[in-house]
Amino acid sequence: MAITTGSERARATLAFLRRKITTGEWAVGERIPIEPELAEQTGVGRSTVREAVRSLASIGMLETLPGRGTFVRSSAPTSTLLNEYLADFTLEEILSYRRALEVEAAQQAALHRTDEDIAALEQAAATELGCTRCPVLGLVNEDADTAFSSRFHRLIFDAAKNRLLASLYSGINDQLRAPEHRGRLANVATGTEMERDHALILDAIKSGDFIDAVHAMVNHVDHDVVIVTAEHEVVPPLARTPEQQQRIANASEHTANALSDA
Repeated sequence: MAITTGSERARATLAFLRRKITTGEWAVGERIPIEPELAEQTGVGRSTVREAVRSLASIGMLETLPGRGTFVRSSAPTSTLLNEYLADFTLEEILSYRRALEVEAAQQAALHRTDEDIAALEQAAATELGCTRCPVLGLVNEDADTAFSSRFHRLIFDAAKNRLLASLYSGINDQLRAPEHRGRLANVATGTEMERDHALILDAIKSGDFIDAVHAMVNHVDHDVVIVTAEHEVVPPLARTPEQQQRIANASEHTANALSDA
């Protein structure tokens, strides 16, 4: 680096880190190199590296977890304005928005995924077998760092090839981590059910069938993260009649059978 001034070094370091993220060299969910390694790679002091990391963390691209390292959280900046904007909406409205993003991401992932995306999703699904972050009625705030950090889910947004979707999803998850929502969110599926859901979503994305991907994700988000009352009673995402729920179950079973026969 033929850089002379401190401000130029800082800008170049920030650009270096940001480029690693936006090009996908550092994937969403991946832990980035430690500070001394980054200083060696960029040829600047550790304080300059530290400031660049803080800058990217402030816009939602990086997140530093004490004792664990710094992780890529979004391939695009998540504006603080989004979090401020979302604060004016109810938890029900925010969670509904999150579900909509996940369904659209599954659809686009089925259309745009690459072989590398599929390999990464398969690895993530295998790593998350047992789904320890998803006990029945396991309150989200009991493990705030992992409740919204499923690598499998983040990789679906990566496979969708839509940076705006990924950025909005990251912002939504940040908002759901807010203190005012603690104790109000839970996972209501067993580990086996979560593994089944992920397998169906993955199979649909692998086959490039966006219709099956939508069906599989719609079924999944109904019990992925839900709202619970103070008495830990589940608040259904949508008010459905028994007949409507049976139609959904029939469609999900049809999707599962079609994928197993493929």
